[in-house]
Amino acid sequence: MRSPEQNIDRILLGSVIILIIIGIWLVFSATIYLADLKYKSAFYYLERHILRSALGLLVMILLIALLDYRKLREYAFLIFGVAVILMVLTLIFGGKRWLKIGPLILQPSEFAKLAMLIYLAHLVEKNRERLGSFKLGFLPLISVVFLVSALTLVQKSFTMSFLIFISGLFLIYFGGARFRHIAIVLIAMVPLGVFAVLLEPYRVKRLLSYFGEGMPYQTMQSLIGLGNGGLFGVGPGHSRQRELFLPLAYNDYIFSILGEEYGFIGALFVLFIFFVIFYRGFKIAESVYDDFGKLLASGITFMIFLTTLVHIGVALGLPATGIPLPFISYGGSSMIANCIAVGILLNISKQTKTLKR
Repeated sequence: MRSPEQNIDRILLGSVIILIIIGIWLVFSATIYLADLKYKSAFYYLERHILRSALGLLVMILLIALLDYRKLREYAFLIFGVAVILMVLTLIFGGKRWLKIGPLILQPSEFAKLAMLIYLAHLVEKNRERLGSFKLGFLPLISVVFLVSALTLVQKSFTMSFLIFISGLFLIYFGGARFRHIAIVLIAMVPLGVFAVLLEPYRVKRLLSYFGEGMPYQTMQSLIGLGNGGLFGVGPGHSRQRELFLPLAYNDYIFSILGEEYGFIGALFVLFIFFVIFYRGFKIAESVYDDFGKLLASGITFMIFLTTLVHIGVALGLPATGIPLPFISYGGSSMIANCIAVGILLNISKQTKTLKR
């Protein structure tokens, strides 16, 4: 009989693979018109997405097989330091959010949020007895979150900065921080958030649209697509919004394509798969032996949950910039970073107590 340590959470692994397969088809459907028009090849985006998905799965499998997640403690500061350096290099040498390293083009913020969670999990475990102190425990931890969030915000990625900040705050709170310390930070962030919005005119316009000052074009087209889908959808490959009506239909608004082609029922099925991932992730966090594993598993699961929630919210009209839907949207950095995160989560699942599989 095999011991629990020799097994991974196969339900979690299977759920992620299902989403990746769904994503491959949705990306093909969402890009076939654009790819043929722009590159004279209907398979241009599909080929690249399959390659990135395969690379993500390969990295995930290698992490499951070869990594002992507990070793991440020893390299947590190094991992975090490299991520911060890449973020700084992006500001100096890259574009708004992208950094070119040889043939590779990366979005460092996608990897920085995971690096931050690894480092925070290590710091919380190491300094748990000080966590009740604002100055000695909470402040150093929240400073780590502020650093990564600020670097992301300077790259003009408000929504990603928000995701990083809330994910980091969740991990700190889950680790035992006092609620009043969390409340102080959230209250202090309100004027800072307002200032960040006012700093960029397009953010002000997006926020005003939420209060009825004129719906942005992409939001309107997203809602039209979801409305067209009805209960059962218009059918695979029959989306109208992909035909240059909906910008970034294959990335920031792929949930709209899902809802248009497969309707409410199809969208509900995908949401159910995500729910399974969240449930299994938090079960792993509950069942793992050590605090570092608990913190890291919960942080990764919450990060994926929040990213999914915000992506769907944007498709439904939330006044925020779009972000990729985990495991489904087109995008190499997002796909690989999420596969790394799940690879670590599955590695943690090998070291859990009795976990029903």
